[in-house]
Amino acid sequence: MNRMGIESVKPPANPALPPVWGKAETSGSKSGERGHGMPPSKPLSPRSLRSHGPSPTRGRGLSPIRNRKSAIADRQWGSLLPRSPLLAPRSSRGLTLLELLVTMTIFLFMAGMLILIIHQTTQAWARGERDRIALERAAGALDRLANDLSLACGQDPVGVDTVQSRFIGDLAPDGSPRIMFARTFEAGPERALTLSAADGRASNLGIRPQDLDDSDWKEEDTKPGTQGPVDGDFYTGTALGDYRALGGMAQVAWWVQDRTLYRNIRAPIDPNNYMALINTATASVVAEDVLFFDVSYWHQATSSWDQVDRATGKLGPEKIWDSTRGIAVKPLNSFVLHRGALSLNDPSDDVFPSKVRITLTVDSPMPRCVHTQLARSIANDADRIPVVSIRGFPAGDTPDAYILIDREWIRYKDKDGDAFVVAERGARGTVAEAHDEDAVVRVGRTFSRTVFLKNYRDDWSSDKEYFAKTQKKP
Repeated sequence: MNRMGIESVKPPANPALPPVWGKAETSGSKSGERGHGMPPSKPLSPRSLRSHGPSPTRGRGLSPIRNRKSAIADRQWGSLLPRSPLLAPRSSRGLTLLELLVTMTIFLFMAGMLILIIHQTTQAWARGERDRIALERAAGALDRLANDLSLACGQDPVGVDTVQSRFIGDLAPDGSPRIMFARTFEAGPERALTLSAADGRASNLGIRPQDLDDSDWKEEDTKPGTQGPVDGDFYTGTALGDYRALGGMAQVAWWVQDRTLYRNIRAPIDPNNYMALINTATASVVAEDVLFFDVSYWHQATSSWDQVDRATGKLGPEKIWDSTRGIAVKPLNSFVLHRGALSLNDPSDDVFPSKVRITLTVDSPMPRCVHTQLARSIANDADRIPVVSIRGFPAGDTPDAYILIDREWIRYKDKDGDAFVVAERGARGTVAEAHDEDAVVRVGRTFSRTVFLKNYRDDWSSDKEYFAKTQKKP
C-alpha cells in the first residue's frame, strides 16, 4: 500500500508492450539528480490514472504535483492506447524515382487525351462552320434563282405587238452557262434598273434648277405642248425622253464570272438586247467562291436528267435553250428545236422548258476550305491523282466525289493512300489537261434543285407543217 492507503495494482505482464511500469525517471535521475527539483515519481495505479486522466480543467486550479502526475500518466498509458492515423505525424520522405515516373506518365497521358479532344473538337467545329457557310450561300442563291424561274413569262400580255417574253440559255466563252429570261413582278414592287426606260422622243418635262441663271434657261422648253428637238440637256429631260411604264415585266440574267455568281435585272424589256444584261458593273453579287454552276433544261422529248445517248432514241436534258427557235448565233443555232429565222419573231411556235435543274458547287474561301496540292505533275490522261493529303475529302462514288484542279473537274471513284483513283477526266463539261506540281486541288459542296415552270410551253408541230403554214401567209 502507498502512503495514501491505496494498494498498488500491477498491470498484467505483456511481452509485446514496452516496460512502461515501474519507477519513472527524469533526465537527471540517472546521475542521482532529481528532475526539476522533485523526487522521482512512483508507480501509479489504474485508479489514480483514471483520476488523473485528461480533463478539460487540467492546469486550472490544480496543484503542480497533480498536473505533473497527470502528464506522467498520459505518457505511460499513451503508449498502450491505439493512436489515430489522423493524429500520426506525417512523414517528410519525398517521392521515389519510380513514383515520380508513374506520376509523370499519368500526367502525360491525361495531357495527351486533352490535346486529342481539343483537336477533334476544333476539327468538328471547322467542318460545321464550313458546311454552314456553304449551305447558306447555296440556299440563298438557289432560292433567288428559283423565285425568278417560277415567275418566268411564257407568253406576252395582250396588246403587245413585239415578242418580249424570251427564254435564252447559252454558254459563255469559258463554257459556263448563262440564263436570261423575262419574268413578271410579284405583288410587291421591285426596283429594277430603268436605264433604258424611255421612248426616245422629246418632252417638255423640264424642271428649272434653283441655282441656274436666267440667261441659261430656255423658257420655250418649259411651255406646255412644246415638242422641240432632242437637245441633250439633262435639265429639260429631253436627253432620255418620256419615261414609259414597266409593263409588269423585267429582264433577268444569271451567270458566273471569276467564281462569282451575278444577277442582273432591268426594266422595261428590250427584247432585242438581252446580252446587255451580262454586265458586272450593273449586276449584284449573289454568291462568291462558286466552283461550279450548271443549268439543265427539260424539254418535251427529255426522258432523264442523265446524259443519254441520242442513238438510243432517249434524250437527256438540254444545256442551251432558245424559246424563239430562230437565233442564228452559236451555240443557240444548235438548239435541238431550232427552226430558223422565220421563227424568230413568231410567238406561235415558241417553246419554254417545263423544268429547270440548277446545280451549284460552293465552298468556303481559301485557306479555310478543304484543299490540298498535287504531289507531282500529272498528264492529261493520268488515272491516279497523287496529292499531299486526302484528309477531309469525300469518299469515292458519291455526289461530291469531284475535285477541281485549275479549270478541270475530275470525278474519282476511290481514295488510295494519298491519291485519287480517277473515274472520269474532264467531267462537268471541262477539258482534260496536264497539271503542274503543287497545283491547288479543291472539292466544294454540291447542291441541286429542280424548279417547275408554271408557264412552260411545248410545240409538237413538225418543221414541215410549220414552214408550209408560214409560206402561205401573205
